[in-house]
Amino acid sequence: MTTSRKEALADSSADPAPAGLDDDVAELFGKGATTERGAKTRAALVAAATTCFAEFGYNPTRIADIVQNAGVAHGSFYRHFASKGEILVAVVEPCVRDLLETSRRSEPGEDERSALIRATTSYFTTYARHRRLMRVTREASAADPEGFAESWLRIRGEFTRRNVRWMNSLVRRGLIDPECDVEMLGESLGAMVDQLAYVKIGVPQEAPRAEQLARMGRTAGDIWYRALPFLPS
Repeated sequence: MTTSRKEALADSSADPAPAGLDDDVAELFGKGATTERGAKTRAALVAAATTCFAEFGYNPTRIADIVQNAGVAHGSFYRHFASKGEILVAVVEPCVRDLLETSRRSEPGEDERSALIRATTSYFTTYARHRRLMRVTREASAADPEGFAESWLRIRGEFTRRNVRWMNSLVRRGLIDPECDVEMLGESLGAMVDQLAYVKIGVPQEAPRAEQLARMGRTAGDIWYRALPFLPS
């Protein structure tokens, strides 16, 4: 029996997900305390940093602000984190995991265009929930190019690798042109979505309404669909 393009793209394997994060990102996110007391202190510092970064931004936030908000001694910070950039990685970990989970493309029975629109809309909706911290990642990348920026590029690479895995699965199914530069296409389309999210969600003083997010999702999803070099059915 011949599988149609619609059926192949709607298959759950069209958006392959790894068992976990890639090793380089898992290493960034895997740092933790070795004792129960240490775990509580670390969690208090991350919670405090989350509040400070969201309220003040990256540059104005001081380590003194974080430890005061956490109610711990200043020296406790450096037992868990080497820098302000390192604790920001721990702060954004839940945001990144949420974005990866909610923007998966696969839903049984969806046509390819609808799946892409749903995935991009979900991405924008999730980004809106975390928009203050996502905005801080841009500020921190510019302020700390050899620290947080390097880590953030590794984290952002998780999204690009997912795009590439998905498009490679389409190549294997004979659905898109095997001569397509999937790595550059995945990077370009991902950057388009990320920049749109930053400009329309992260920068404005007020979060966009649901209808605005849906409009963004329809447009970005349609661009994704039209950019894929589908072979004739």
